[in-house]
Amino acid sequence: MEYLVHLNHEEEGLRLDHPEDLIRNEGDFFRDMRHVGVPGIDNLSQLVPNAVHTPDGTWNLNNNFPKLASSAAHLFGRPKVWTESGGGPGIDGKYSLDYQLVRGVTAMQIRVPAGGGGRGGAATPAPPQGAMLAWYTNRAGYLMAIGRPAAQVGLYHPANSLWMGDEEADRGTTKLGWQLFEHQVDWDYFDEQSLSSVATIENGGFRNLSGQLYRAIVVPPSTVITRTGLERFQAFVKAGGKVISWAGRRSWWWTRRS
Repeated sequence: MEYLVHLNHEEEGLRLDHPEDLIRNEGDFFRDMRHVGVPGIDNLSQLVPNAVHTPDGTWNLNNNFPKLASSAAHLFGRPKVWTESGGGPGIDGKYSLDYQLVRGVTAMQIRVPAGGGGRGGAATPAPPQGAMLAWYTNRAGYLMAIGRPAAQVGLYHPANSLWMGDEEADRGTTKLGWQLFEHQVDWDYFDEQSLSSVATIENGGFRNLSGQLYRAIVVPPSTVITRTGLERFQAFVKAGGKVISWAGRRSWWWTRRS
């Protein structure tokens, strides 16, 4: 038996300007998922072509939210990553399924609608492609779960800055994630826990609990970082790793004590 869960409004992205969004609802996603057996996310039909490929120009919407759950699994040594609603029987549903698979989700809960015929009504049969999609989902998830994640780039997740209402950190994180993908660079979110204590520094990189080695960490504009985190970045660079800081309108960080 394994415990799986998603939080509340992770599909809303990283935004802080609405009270129902992820940070204000649930705090630090990665602290919440630290000891969850199967980290998960919810997908309320956002991951369809018309939504994903319609940029808003302000980077307010983070369509890479499946990376929250897959990154948590990679960072903390979990082979399975769950999504509620991995896809459906139509073209858009298959797109949503594949979109999440390539972002590291390995345990899909797919939608294959069929009615039970309650109160004397006629039962609605499952669509004929339902069995094929179920087989594909099961097989693809299994193959991904038995492998080891291979991304060598971490995207620092500035949860402390987001707590402080830092909208530039929010938009910058979203923008950097898309730009890395556009240049064919896979990445994981890299959280404050992993930076400060969970990941080890070895062979010129940060090694997570899955055995994956991050040789570079990209840092979005941030208001704060813990002193421990800053010192670990310095040790990482000294050991041969690379920290790439996109400061936006700022010079870099203020620091505070852990």
